[in-house]
Amino acid sequence: MGIKSFELEPTKENLLETLKNDTIGRNQFIYHFVRLCNALDNKCSIAIDARWGNGKTFFVKQTKIVLDTYNPYIKELTDEDKETVKKRFGDFVDQASGDSILKPQVCVYYDAWANDNDSDPILSLTNEIIRSTASEYSFGENFDLKKVLEFAAPIVSFFTGFNGEGLIKLLETKEPLAEIKAQKEIHNKIADFFNSLLPEKGERLIIFVDELDRCKPNYAVKLLERIKHYFSNDRITFVFSVNLEELQHTIKKCYGNDFDAIRYLDRFFDFRIELPPADMKKYYQSIGLKETMNYFELVCQEVWKHFNFSVRETEKYYRIARLTVGNKIDYSENRIYTMDGFAFQFGLVYIVPIMIGLLMCDINLYYEFINGKNCKPMIDILTSEVIRTSAFSRLLSKGEAYYQNTEGKTTVKLEDKLQSVYEAIFKDTNEYFQEEKVVGSLRFSRYTKTQLLDVVSMLSDIAAFES
Repeated sequence: MGIKSFELEPTKENLLETLKNDTIGRNQFIYHFVRLCNALDNKCSIAIDARWGNGKTFFVKQTKIVLDTYNPYIKELTDEDKETVKKRFGDFVDQASGDSILKPQVCVYYDAWANDNDSDPILSLTNEIIRSTASEYSFGENFDLKKVLEFAAPIVSFFTGFNGEGLIKLLETKEPLAEIKAQKEIHNKIADFFNSLLPEKGERLIIFVDELDRCKPNYAVKLLERIKHYFSNDRITFVFSVNLEELQHTIKKCYGNDFDAIRYLDRFFDFRIELPPADMKKYYQSIGLKETMNYFELVCQEVWKHFNFSVRETEKYYRIARLTVGNKIDYSENRIYTMDGFAFQFGLVYIVPIMIGLLMCDINLYYEFINGKNCKPMIDILTSEVIRTSAFSRLLSKGEAYYQNTEGKTTVKLEDKLQSVYEAIFKDTNEYFQEEKVVGSLRFSRYTKTQLLDVVSMLSDIAAFES
């Protein structure tokens, strides 16, 4: 199968493709968020809240693509790109005239984390606005600041009131913002800048601020304060994609553990929107999982549900799980290609996925598990309603059954049988003198634990590194 990543980088191609196929079921939420942005008439600041790895960047970048599609003044997207979006969001077009029913919005994406080495956030933020709105000019990585200033004359007025050379001198000083602040009527100059910018390309400006919760604490606080203080134009919407739980910890690093960080953040956010969860069924299909009764994949799905993995964590987990078992499992059927006996097969299908999940989410719990001290994760996951009890028929001895009133059979609990398997593999014994342990028709040797640990290490002879 080869080492293949299922994770999608937020490139324009991937953003459009996932919009087209609604890969994680978020199109409906993008639709309603665009409606919210369209309804705003005054200045507004919105926090999009979700855990790391749950697709916040994808969400805001796809929202920007939709808004860019319906702004006739934005030329970044091709006609083909726009048609892809309109097929998914046709309700934003008047059926009679074919015109957009959305007010034109100028969108800017700002990666706060990528800029948190700057002396002051307002410089990089304003520069990003210049880059994003001056779409007729192509800026390379080593762009010429003089050309930027010549092209975006209003920003020169905003900073200095004079000319581009003056701004360059200010930017070269150690404290450029101190000189800028000293100028009179800076708020009016900022307003003049946006008032001159918007009529050319739209009615409102939306600035998407991403990765704020990953920034250095001082920079994150300074960015929020600068935006609050300087960007007060009624036609600007700020959208912060953040993990609020992490951001409040960042704030407390500046003001102390007893500081009420949530109330502090409420000063900056008019709305706090929790990003709805992704449609994991659609996501499973997008990374190659099909609706199947293959128990290995069912266990994998139960593992990432049990540990509440994010979308990114799920991708990483599934890639590792498939690499470890390699070609020993036929994913279309419950077949395991191994001559190592049914006990090892059982370990590959039902125990290895749990070990990988533990290793990813809680290293201490992983060591408890493999050292025979904690069987609970295995019991919780394998007794899920999704995994049928009949899958564990090999754990039954003659004359035993899982269901009551089975004629001539003694009723046993699945939990007890799984506990016996766990103890047979992981319970503390001297492996050099351990006798073979039998559970039902499975015979666990003193080598079974070592074999499973080898598999989880990804350095076993069954790992699938080749395509």
